[in-house]
Amino acid sequence: MSLFNRDEDSILQELRWLQPLSDPPSGRPLCRDADLRLMAQYLGDLFIGGQARNLFIYGKPATGKTVCVKYMLGEVAKHASEAKVPLQTAYVNAGKTRNPYYTMEEIVKQLGVPVPSAGWQMLRLKQAFEGILAEKSVLIAIDEVDCIVFKEKEPLVYYLSRQPKTTLILISNDIDDVVKLPEKTLSALHPVMISAEPYATEEITQILKERAEHTFKPNTISDKLLTVIAKTVSKEADLRLGFRILLTAGLLADRAKKKTIDATDTASAIRQESNVQEIRKLDAIEDQILKLKKKYERD
Repeated sequence: MSLFNRDEDSILQELRWLQPLSDPPSGRPLCRDADLRLMAQYLGDLFIGGQARNLFIYGKPATGKTVCVKYMLGEVAKHASEAKVPLQTAYVNAGKTRNPYYTMEEIVKQLGVPVPSAGWQMLRLKQAFEGILAEKSVLIAIDEVDCIVFKEKEPLVYYLSRQPKTTLILISNDIDDVVKLPEKTLSALHPVMISAEPYATEEITQILKERAEHTFKPNTISDKLLTVIAKTVSKEADLRLGFRILLTAGLLADRAKKKTIDATDTASAIRQESNVQEIRKLDAIEDQILKLKKKYERD
């Protein structure tokens, strides 16, 4: 028997639904209807004049910013196709591209330009981008935009905000990231600010229930225990902690050959993941101190 074959009696089904960056099982983000309607209200102008107000989405980690924006990009692309509107969308995470050049390269690639593996100069990327604009409008989402806007010699956000038929959605954890933008960039961007608020306990319970229904076999965990997890998560305002607790509780129960996740599994999972959360906080504080130390030494 292969080590990777799952026991038929296992309570586990698809663990991918509890991965931190996984999309909602239903496709549509739960408990974010008001935010989605607000975004749609502004982005609706794309289908009238080919351009809409730029959006700046901010809020603490794990408040649904990215999943809402990705869902909205999909809805915009679908509506554009149905209405036969010449419009393309692109999503890039600047936390991964790390600098303006690679961010622009990824945008151009997603818009269908076959950039060679050797790469082009920024000027060539801009020419390709402007060639796209001659035929259609574009909606571009840049996640973790703070990773490029404060260290860029090439002001990419400023450049994009000044292009015709170009609409931007910028995503960041902190509202200060837009407030501190250079005056000319902020003036050209003129964004609508949308705050992603932390989920309430009831909303966390609803989201965890949907995930549990797709991760485990039916009736594996009770609503009462999901609420216990949700209350713990609510204190930290981090939905991803709920995913980790739920996954750990499920694995503990499965290893013990249980048919359901019980209070003991839940308590153990909360304790384990809360300890990990505290270690991560300490690591983050240490990183901040080191950065301040380096800045002080340079100054």
